[in-house]
Amino acid sequence: MARPERIDAVLFDFDGTLCNTEVENIRLVQGVLRQMGADVSLEELEVLTGGEDRVTVPPILERHHVAGTIDEYERLRDNCYRTYAEADLVLEPGALELIDGLRARGVKTALVSMTVARCILTGVARLGILDRFDAVVCGDMVEQRKPAPDPYLRAAELLGMDPMRCMAVEDSPTGIASARAAGCYVVAYTGCDIVQDVSAADEVINSFVGFEL
Repeated sequence: MARPERIDAVLFDFDGTLCNTEVENIRLVQGVLRQMGADVSLEELEVLTGGEDRVTVPPILERHHVAGTIDEYERLRDNCYRTYAEADLVLEPGALELIDGLRARGVKTALVSMTVARCILTGVARLGILDRFDAVVCGDMVEQRKPAPDPYLRAAELLGMDPMRCMAVEDSPTGIASARAAGCYVVAYTGCDIVQDVSAADEVINSFVGFEL
């Protein structure tokens, strides 16, 4: 898809896009799985990045002959809340300058995450950037999470924007699929520690520094 001549809103994913939380989340999950009796490598757990736990985790439990259920896993994981409440969170270089520059030009901004609101809002509050977004859509705010288009359609609706005039910034194939299904132009960000298959994106960047719209 060609970049729209006019972009009215930019919709940012959070984990692995604005903030390098994915590695912390995977380490936390690794600890949870050890509690359940499975010693799983960080490399094997990278498949969880950007995915839905109820799809990606059961095969891991089965491969490692874990008797526990996905429900038990989710209770122990507690939605990875400790990452957002306790880890050293830092925005990716150039991200804040990009967001502030967009807003100064009248371009709307939103957060669109598959992570639950409790986690995202905690992390965003600790970073002091909540007021930089005109809308926030989290995984527990929509009927269907990414890769369904619901999160991006909801964000566009809250902003009063046509999704065709929105740019989405994502780091995962799941997020890219969601944004494209909603009709957004998609920029993939590959600057965090875990780089995924972003071949379906319309454009790829590895830094926000100097990125212009």
